[in-house]
Amino acid sequence: MKPVEQRLQSTFDVATLVAAILTLPVIVSLGLDTSASVDDALEILNWCLWGVFALELVTMLAVSRDRRHWLRSHPITPVVVLLTLPAFGGLDLFRLVRLLRGPVARRVAEGVTSTEGLRNVALLTLLTVALGGLLFARIEPGIGIGDGLYWAVTTVTTTGYGDIVPTTSTGKSLAVLVMLMGAAFLAVLTGAIAQRFVGRWQPKGSAAPGSASGEDVVLAKLDELGERIAQLERAVTRQRG
Repeated sequence: MKPVEQRLQSTFDVATLVAAILTLPVIVSLGLDTSASVDDALEILNWCLWGVFALELVTMLAVSRDRRHWLRSHPITPVVVLLTLPAFGGLDLFRLVRLLRGPVARRVAEGVTSTEGLRNVALLTLLTVALGGLLFARIEPGIGIGDGLYWAVTTVTTTGYGDIVPTTSTGKSLAVLVMLMGAAFLAVLTGAIAQRFVGRWQPKGSAAPGSASGEDVVLAKLDELGERIAQLERAVTRQRG
């Protein structure tokens, strides 16, 4: 990547991160009962936040020497630009997936399957349920805080009984985020459990984690067990002889 590309990408990394974070309060505010002038200002701001992602896509494709490589390394940007166009409505909160990109997100992904990481993800899920329930009660007409929390719990567990459903575009976007958080927690939990099982089969003194696959570790353990059985058979044969 040329120096110009690097500087532009660094600038857009910060700009899109800020735009993604600001999207949540803007969309929530649009769902509240405010004056027409405030709604117009929020709509303009929402278009500007989307424009940051669109500007990154257009600019980087224009200056990149290898456009395919840039698209492969930044797959989130074109998806966000296409899905969160304010004219479509309802998917603006999908810009928050931008938080999954970058070195911070990579460090988080590497540590989530540890005991501490799993605890942090669980706390984040509980926070999502609490905030999601409160926001749902504010966004959806005729929904109290108790019903909002109940809806958040059933949604984050991907149960969805259907007795309380979002009726506004903002509420539907919030439902998507809550469901994604629930699915992410289940995925992290499954990965942590699988890692524990593989770790129990890891031979002592073996190389650092990641140097061999879980299948290789299990096969090595089975070979070791077979060798011990063969030794026992030879010992029994000698005793009989």
